[in-house]
Amino acid sequence: MKNQLSLQERAQKFSPKNAIGYALQDGTNTLGSLLVSYVTYFATDSLFLSAASIGMVLAFSRVFDGVTDLLAGALIDRTRTRWGKARPFVLVGFLYWISLLLIFSTPPQFSDVGKLVWIFITYNLTCSVFNTLIGTSKAVLLKRTTVNGNARIKTLTITSLCVTTASVAVSVLLPLLIAKNNSPAGWRTLGIGFAILGCISTAITFFCCVEYTEEELAELGVIKEEQGKDSRLSLKDYGRAIIKNKYIMLYIVQYFVAMFAMGMFNGAGTYYYATNLGDLTLMSTVSLVSLLSYPLFLVYPKIISKIGEVAFTRYTFLIGAIGFALRSLVGSNVILLCVTSFFAGFLLTGNSLTEKEIIIQCMDYSYLKNGIRAEAIYSALSGFTYKVAMGISAAVMGFILGFAKYDGAQAVQPASAHVAINFMFNLLPAIIGFVLFFTFKSIRVKEENQKLREAMLSEQGKEVEK
Repeated sequence: MKNQLSLQERAQKFSPKNAIGYALQDGTNTLGSLLVSYVTYFATDSLFLSAASIGMVLAFSRVFDGVTDLLAGALIDRTRTRWGKARPFVLVGFLYWISLLLIFSTPPQFSDVGKLVWIFITYNLTCSVFNTLIGTSKAVLLKRTTVNGNARIKTLTITSLCVTTASVAVSVLLPLLIAKNNSPAGWRTLGIGFAILGCISTAITFFCCVEYTEEELAELGVIKEEQGKDSRLSLKDYGRAIIKNKYIMLYIVQYFVAMFAMGMFNGAGTYYYATNLGDLTLMSTVSLVSLLSYPLFLVYPKIISKIGEVAFTRYTFLIGAIGFALRSLVGSNVILLCVTSFFAGFLLTGNSLTEKEIIIQCMDYSYLKNGIRAEAIYSALSGFTYKVAMGISAAVMGFILGFAKYDGAQAVQPASAHVAINFMFNLLPAIIGFVLFFTFKSIRVKEENQKLREAMLSEQGKEVEK
């Protein structure tokens, strides 16, 4: 009994060690992703490859990248080791940083074809294989290291703060470093620095984030005892796990819409400031407004604990939608632009903080309702949806710009282009935010899980009486 109480008490407490380990992995992976986003610039201005050729290589890579998410989900769900199910994939981080270093170590003496082949192989290993395995395992790792929902929200809040800080810091510093190191040797030095930092972070995450054993998870009621046994799901099982889980279906559809909105306003941002406002430097000034939201991260966990993940996400959709709608009206007034952009920034704040927690709740619903223990496949589905949404948003943005007669070679754009850019950057995200505010309340998976758990305990009680 003493051991059981000790386990129960430990499971209910927030673990700073777990949170730091989890946040470090996400934060340093953000650094890697930001560096990889410069691969086109590295290829054209350091290796002197044509923009068309490197663009083709990356286009093919993104198609492959989408497929590997689902394969990674199946692999992680089938994994059983003494370290757990997701924790072994933290070690993939070492391979991720090595392959990232290899991207920026492309031999300059190679022919153009040789350079493109090198980049294609190393880029796909970095993004499509290693980063996908790490990203898909994250929700499973969180679920198996932190079983208390409130503790998970605190962990995700710290993670979000860490990621935001890393993004802002690198967005400011990386261009300065690149300006001084824009040569093959300079890029390789940058890659080495990032890789050392990433490998240290990977080691810390692996030792900090220790999964509960299957027996402990069963004792805590996180999984059913028979589900702690080794089980291999077939493709048919995965199909059933997705189709029979109405909440993952509802969530993924709305997640796609939210990510589509993000793809549109991120892609249209440069056009809006350069074309509609006539001053691209305003974009940097307005971006700094995001720093004002930092103090709010201290209260987010308490708010979410009080009103729930779904309600919190809905209200951030609403606040963000109002911000986007108002920003479409303020023009180049810097003060009003900063104020409205601050509120527009809330659009996806809730989603970024609660995404993994809601996916974990969908995992629980799967085996509570349908008896199917699928975990990583739901995380993989989220990653796949994100990549599809980004691809479609880029294609739609190109179509809209073409239809609106936008011509980058012209100094002055037609009024139709200004209207289209404002629509993509402000009005469409506002519309989507208002719609999601009303539709997201359909994600009642937490309440449903509570009812299913109560029914399961009642059934177990009846069996004991017999």
